[in-house]
Amino acid sequence: MNYQVHFLDRPVAFERAMEQVVSSPWLGFDTEFVGEKTFVPVLCLVQVVVEQHIYLIDALRLSDLKPFIDILADPAILKITHAGDNDYRLLNTLYGVVPAHTFDTQIAAGFVGYNYPAAFAKIVERELRVSLAKSHTVADWEARPLDPKALEYAVEDVKYLPALYHKLTHKLRLLHREAWAREESRKWEQPEYYQTDPYKEAIHNEYIHQLDFREKVFYLRLYRWRREKAMHLNVPKESVLQSRHISSVVKAIKGGQNAFKANRVLHEGIWRRYLSEWENLWKMPPTDEEKTILSALPTPAPDDPEREWTMELLYHLVRRQCLEHEISPALLLPRSDFNRLKSGDGFDTALLEGWRAELLGEPLVCWLRQQGTVAVHWESGTCMLRME
Repeated sequence: MNYQVHFLDRPVAFERAMEQVVSSPWLGFDTEFVGEKTFVPVLCLVQVVVEQHIYLIDALRLSDLKPFIDILADPAILKITHAGDNDYRLLNTLYGVVPAHTFDTQIAAGFVGYNYPAAFAKIVERELRVSLAKSHTVADWEARPLDPKALEYAVEDVKYLPALYHKLTHKLRLLHREAWAREESRKWEQPEYYQTDPYKEAIHNEYIHQLDFREKVFYLRLYRWRREKAMHLNVPKESVLQSRHISSVVKAIKGGQNAFKANRVLHEGIWRRYLSEWENLWKMPPTDEEKTILSALPTPAPDDPEREWTMELLYHLVRRQCLEHEISPALLLPRSDFNRLKSGDGFDTALLEGWRAELLGEPLVCWLRQQGTVAVHWESGTCMLRME
């Protein structure tokens, strides 16, 4: 398919183009952003493909993208993306909007035999017999004018989305999995999916279990302080305080300035800049919210080799079932979620509903919910596994 490519960096041309896009029943889109320098990534370019046209929207030159944002929110228009959750997250952060009625090629591919998450280039090559250029890996998306090679990549990143949509939809239909892919894509359309718990980093770090109560309170506050400081300065969190140094701050805070002077790991410029703020965090009494969070903190489970073996066996049985149905195990039950199931720490039981429950079957889903055991019996050279 030959497309007419339009670079949009003036409001009048942009608004006219969006008048054409809004009349289409579908569009494919992608974004290019820079997230290494700031807390909130900088949106640089938006690529949109519709019938016969590709629009490259200069998000740095155009201050008002509302016509496009309104189109994203319109449930009557299908939006085709690849690995769109990062794009959706940024759009939600910048504009408070999450695209409605989406089809994600990476999700769809996971239901038709690809490992999840599969790279865009790999799916395009296998489905459309097209090899994509790799020049985008060094593109400077903030540069103006944009490098011609970067523009070529920007076009390639969306021009194959419509063809992929048709190819993958056909395969999904043959396997009766269209509804499964739609269900999985729908979770990315919920604003709640992108909400961030300011305490998540702290409470999911094993280090918190090594601390006494007062240290735990400070540990929670330190992570939240780092996030808020980074937001205020609009810099990455690691630029404020590197994660590897947080435990050093916790250890030294009781001893004040002398303890920090004796620390050879934490740069002096960092602790001198923020010591007074950290000391204030240390001195404040715990809030009711902090007490509630810490009281709900699960106690580390004692070593249980039998359960460890049982759960690992189960994981591989689930993987086997996925292979038989040509569905990526990482799509059905990501290893990180399985580890939470194994530890009993914050497992999302919604992962045992919908298409996952349909694939796994009621007996296995019930066993997972009840955290059962597996009995092993050897008889006449045969190994029998019984789920109890």
